[in-house]
Amino acid sequence: MFGCGTSRRTEGVGTWKLPKAKDEEPKKWREDWFGEITRTREVDRDFKRQVENDKVFTCEKHFHPEDIETCK
Repeated sequence: MFGCGTSRRTEGVGTWKLPKAKDEEPKKWREDWFGEITRTREVDRDFKRQVENDKVFTCEKHFHPEDIETCK
């Protein structure tokens, strides 16, 4: 999220790439996430480039602990 400061190299904090949608259900989910991301972020040229190159990430700081599922 804008202003967060967390990157994929931040130790101890999980980050996830927003996946491309291949059909309708994931497309709706992705659009909802973009809505949340852009609510607090200016959609500037750099962000548009990230979207075009499928390089949009978010970190675990923006989720409730119960919303994170860990697979072992």
